[in-house]
Amino acid sequence: MLKNLLLSAAMLLPTTALAAPSGITLSPDKAITTFHGAPGRATLPSWLPPAHGKKIIDTFGTAHAYNCCSGWTITNPGSAVGILQWVAYPITPKKSTSVTEIVEAIGFVEGGDSVTVALMADNNGSPGAVLSEKSVKNLEVFGNCCTVAVGRLKTPVPVTAGTTYWVGALLPKKSQSTTWDAWNYSSKDTNSTTFAYYTGTWNVSSGPFTAFAVYGN
Repeated sequence: MLKNLLLSAAMLLPTTALAAPSGITLSPDKAITTFHGAPGRATLPSWLPPAHGKKIIDTFGTAHAYNCCSGWTITNPGSAVGILQWVAYPITPKKSTSVTEIVEAIGFVEGGDSVTVALMADNNGSPGAVLSEKSVKNLEVFGNCCTVAVGRLKTPVPVTAGTTYWVGALLPKKSQSTTWDAWNYSSKDTNSTTFAYYTGTWNVSSGPFTAFAVYGN
């Protein structure tokens, strides 16, 4: 099932409301989480890019802004959503470097309050082996803007110019079995792009950019 086709359907069909925080709904296939209330301001401390970090990719808007109120559902079957869906995006560094920090606009909806930020190898055009991961707790509440989940990697991961890697929002920990997060869409890059979604296996499709950035040394 292709997510780009489901996006079109989601605009035509009614959303699904669960026993979730007020104003939160899901698209019919549960792939997209949307907040329909008045957007709130950040309730967590603001984030600044690393002072000496080299930007590999950045899809955030001005002042690290992102789409406050819509994004891919990131969840496990034990959550109120009841499905498995993780998401990843490909990146191709222009210069060889070592990844030190991955930043994602992940909002918390319900369940275990965390996400695992990951850098993965490429496996024939799909996400492959996890090269490094960092679990981040105490996320911003979905519908607020604009703080982020910052994954500072314990050991920098070398990446090669012209080689594809994947940046993911995963939930592999037992403590994340009931998690329902959402990866906010970018307010800067609104065109369709390649991404992958995990439902037991990785599936490659096309859809909106989410807001994320990757830094190296």
